[in-house]
Amino acid sequence: MSNTTPVRTVIVGCGMIAAGGYQPRCQAYPHRIELVGYYDKDEARATALAETSGGRIYKSLEEVLNDANVEAIVNLTIHISHYPVSLAALKAGKHVYSEKPIAIRTDEANELVETAEAMRLKLACAPSAILGYVQQNVWKRIRKGEIGEVISAIGNFGGPLEHWHPNADAFLMHAGPFRDVAPYPLTAMTTMIAPVKTVHGFARIAVPKRTLHQGPRKGTEFEVTEKDHGFAVLEFENGAHGLIYHSFTVASGIPPYEIHGTEGGFSLQAHDDGRGIQKFTPENQWTDEDSPPKAYTGLDWGKGVADFADAIRNNRAPRCNGAQARHALEVCERIIESSDLSRPVDVVSRFPAPPPVGDIAPWDES
Repeated sequence: MSNTTPVRTVIVGCGMIAAGGYQPRCQAYPHRIELVGYYDKDEARATALAETSGGRIYKSLEEVLNDANVEAIVNLTIHISHYPVSLAALKAGKHVYSEKPIAIRTDEANELVETAEAMRLKLACAPSAILGYVQQNVWKRIRKGEIGEVISAIGNFGGPLEHWHPNADAFLMHAGPFRDVAPYPLTAMTTMIAPVKTVHGFARIAVPKRTLHQGPRKGTEFEVTEKDHGFAVLEFENGAHGLIYHSFTVASGIPPYEIHGTEGGFSLQAHDDGRGIQKFTPENQWTDEDSPPKAYTGLDWGKGVADFADAIRNNRAPRCNGAQARHALEVCERIIESSDLSRPVDVVSRFPAPPPVGDIAPWDES
């Protein structure tokens, strides 16, 4: 019988994604995750989360890492803080689940993966959407040969971020759309197909000066320092090909995620569960299918943390493993490099293939 003692966990970084996503969804899996506290540089944000369900309010990151009661952290800090916060936690002996990207640069991600291995700690990273019932259903059918040999895939996410996100400047100055949202289709593709071997990227800063349209800093002007628009052609290790379009400038009508085989194809969300499935066959063209039973409509932020906690208790690799997140980051970094060099660039990193979710998932057990 598996060990279901919940992992004592602290959320580090208590902004929108913590309040609206991670905290409520982690609380949905109390047999796996015990949220024992919160830390944010803005203490009021940590206090607001603690007031909803209890938990300690930490005054500093050092206080979190020096607390022997804390087993793991969920790192929800700003992009540029993912690497230093995660590294400090690993060196302090804490397991780490990080929001994506795992770091800003591949060499930073390498250090995180190597440190976790040396310390015999679990390192996991969002996105966890591949654990969704829709995604697992499609992946299972692909493995069974339902669409024949997989030959290609496409992924898409875009739109002018500053029109809806109150902190769009942080995204456009530190991460850009490739590091921030490309991990969604890249994780799906590399799970269902193979690691990426080579990329040919095309990216640019399309709108260099922008203004925030939402939030308390509405009207703030800022300069874009990361490429905000582009696409890339991917060659996978098994010979399949992919196309990803990512932009914080223009939303495309390309499907969020499609995967194509010699006998058919699937279209689904790379970032949300429960949105249904479309299947293509030569006979029926595109037809709609309902989501599988138990599918959570939207992104279940807690599912990856629940699997991570189960991996800690049962000494196995998390399905959303740090090495695959490192690979996705390197693909994004090589896309930018390829664009700058005007030639294809090889991707060096690889990762252990994540196993499918079984009939009884860690988050389903009671």
